[in-house]
Amino acid sequence: MEQQPDILQKKGVGASSTQAGISQRIWKYKLHYLIVIPALLLLLIFKWIPFLNGVFLSFVDYQVFKGIWESEWVALNNFTHLFDDPVFREVFKNTIIIKGLYILLSGVITFLLALALSGIRSKLLRGFFSSLFLVPFFIPSVVFASIFIYALSPSTSPFFSSGSLILVNADWFQPVLVCIEVLKTCGIPIVIAVAAIAAKHATVSGDGSGGISFKQSYSQMNVIPAARATAAFMVLQLSTLLTTDFELLNSLLNPLVYETGATIDHYSYQTGFLMMEVSKSAAISMVQYGIQLLFTILAYIIVRGYFFKDLFHSYTSASAIQSNSNAKSALGIAMASLYAVVVILLLFMLFIYPFTGSSSTDVTSNQVGQLFTFSNTFYHVFVDLFAVFVFMLITVTLAYPLTIRRLPGRRAYKLLLLLSFTMSGGQISEYMFARNLEMVNTIFPQLFFGLFNLAAVFVLKSIFNSKHADLKMQAETAGRGELHTFFTLFIPKIWKPLLALGALHLVMLWNAYYPSLIYMANPESQSPMLQFMLLTNAGEWDAKQILRQGAWLSLPPLLLFLLFRRWLTSEVLIGSIRKL
Repeated sequence: MEQQPDILQKKGVGASSTQAGISQRIWKYKLHYLIVIPALLLLLIFKWIPFLNGVFLSFVDYQVFKGIWESEWVALNNFTHLFDDPVFREVFKNTIIIKGLYILLSGVITFLLALALSGIRSKLLRGFFSSLFLVPFFIPSVVFASIFIYALSPSTSPFFSSGSLILVNADWFQPVLVCIEVLKTCGIPIVIAVAAIAAKHATVSGDGSGGISFKQSYSQMNVIPAARATAAFMVLQLSTLLTTDFELLNSLLNPLVYETGATIDHYSYQTGFLMMEVSKSAAISMVQYGIQLLFTILAYIIVRGYFFKDLFHSYTSASAIQSNSNAKSALGIAMASLYAVVVILLLFMLFIYPFTGSSSTDVTSNQVGQLFTFSNTFYHVFVDLFAVFVFMLITVTLAYPLTIRRLPGRRAYKLLLLLSFTMSGGQISEYMFARNLEMVNTIFPQLFFGLFNLAAVFVLKSIFNSKHADLKMQAETAGRGELHTFFTLFIPKIWKPLLALGALHLVMLWNAYYPSLIYMANPESQSPMLQFMLLTNAGEWDAKQILRQGAWLSLPPLLLFLLFRRWLTSEVLIGSIRKL
């Protein structure tokens, strides 16, 4: 008993030393806490405040003349009515089926085509196929949908002269929609899986430049890396289990297939923005958020624990793949060529078919100019470029603290980013927030709500840590300050992937029409992509004239793709998985 005070004293000393150690580390890494303040403030204002408003909206019976805070509190009634609604239950089922079919089909195609590409002996041919498969992703969804609307219609298709309208057949709509979406996006997981195979070959060869240093089976060298990368992609897709490509679906959906084709995103849009059932739409968003947050955290844990090295590795060039089998090379070329033919036909429909022959109606250049004015287009391009610049600043400042494994509060910070990451844009709560600030019918909602893609933060951090973590430790051991390391090590090592992520973000902003749809009522100020969408619904122009405009609108993102192709590595493309 006499020794008890000494023991307690030792415990107190230990606790004091631990607290002192944490305080010293906080002071040592103070830059990391300071540089995130501007980005976190933007997150707070344009993500968390609208989100919390949405949480409150889901528990009240919103009345427009009373406002959000004066509306009657109804507790869980909105959620009860929502799950009692047979339409919601139907769209919930549709969403799960469509997303499940997409994950399954894209996974199968990714695995098979990755193996096919890995078997091709010619590095140039392998690179050509990989780039070609990526092209559809950069075509705007509304343009992509228009291609298939006319390609599958007997009256406008250059391929079919007779037959039924597939897109108005309720039984066929789901598989057709999934096939279209897979064709648009499958290039990304294919590149990711091929890079995983290349990393395996580079590891076995020792330095990524020589031959195989010891005999490995085809399964170990190609099948297993492709399977693991494909599995990682499929797991990551669980984070968007209740989310679909709204713009693609909305462009293809029609009343005849609504029963099987409508999804939660489309139902939420109709409920909140067309019928102005604000509280019900907010409840839908909360259901989406809760389920997807659970799956996002689960996917993060699984990928971080089991598949990290399959996605982020020190060597990613497909040139590391060594293939010595003529039979496998011929088979790979044949399989890749089959998929390439579909992509080439798609490009033919967009860039060649509309410019051949004559149109059934005459449209003058003045009429085209009234739709797509130079001043409005330039204005939207300028705003998008400014948003991308801010996006890159946000991404780099939020990513840098994650490179410090011993940073006090790192887990809480990471959890905060994951919570924010799952908050989808374009919800009714964001619209109400913008309306209360009198930003509706201005460019500001599209600007401010387009600043974030938090997947890019985790991607940038993972790229740096997977390749340069040892350099960061050496700089820290050498006593270099964090500010010095930020500008002399971090920025020089990540500027290329950062610019590539910025290019992808610019493509996303340019290709989207949904923000302009919900925030911009003035036709003269609407984005070019929304003007194109309205043009396709007007029925005044024929197929060739519409596709011609779609071709022009698709050129900027395709030019960005060609310009940044070398930097659009598999790791950078992971930042777009949540957009698939």
